[in-house]
Amino acid sequence: MNQPAPVAPSNSLAAAEFFRSSVEFICLLHSWPLLMGAPRGDGHHVVVVPGFGLGDESTASMRGYLGLLGYRAHGWGLGKNRGAANLERTVKLFAEELSPLVKGGRKVSLIGHSLGGVIARIYASTQPEAVRQVITLGSPFGGDVSAVNSIVGKLFERHAASPGDTTADAAKCPLPVPAVAIFSETDGIVSSRDCKVEAHPHAENIEVRGSHSGLIVNPSVFYAIADRLATQPELPRPFEPAGWRQSLYG
Repeated sequence: MNQPAPVAPSNSLAAAEFFRSSVEFICLLHSWPLLMGAPRGDGHHVVVVPGFGLGDESTASMRGYLGLLGYRAHGWGLGKNRGAANLERTVKLFAEELSPLVKGGRKVSLIGHSLGGVIARIYASTQPEAVRQVITLGSPFGGDVSAVNSIVGKLFERHAASPGDTTADAAKCPLPVPAVAIFSETDGIVSSRDCKVEAHPHAENIEVRGSHSGLIVNPSVFYAIADRLATQPELPRPFEPAGWRQSLYG
């Protein structure tokens, strides 16, 4: 039975994105002492891919945090993310950037915000031997155009790939590596329904409270990422925040 099309976020919710993400960043600054109590890293490489139209500067806070926890955190190194216009070429360039990090059989964890998560999933689907896990933040990998806010959708269409480009289809399929989809039901850009995985022992969804733009600076997201990165892929355990942290997640 076919499901009804997802309902795209309203224009008023989209218009509030800047204010809401600013509040989330302020909360991040005040949450830093608590965030440092998250599980420590094991030193493996973590690459953070920015969202559409953004560069590595947008992920600086997250990469700095992961570095403090003990991971070797990297930006994606390809400037502004305009990969929607030619996903196939972008994923190829991304693979070249990752090549030195995965040499000798090493694996990297990939974190992708919005379009960055779509790119991370495509890479993982084609080169699973190089990926430890994929964590997406508000990434509409479901590919339903009706899930995107109408105003943002028109802007995105100017940079979107031609109708014949099927590269994005790889992001829709279940991944052969552990996958975590972090989303918000109050996302002002895309419907949360387009950002979720089909849950099973190696794939799970984590709901946080926040905006789309703010997912990259949301303290709840930071803690969830730290917890998931510290989980051994071969011994998966569900995300189960304890105590007062339970109130931060859906």
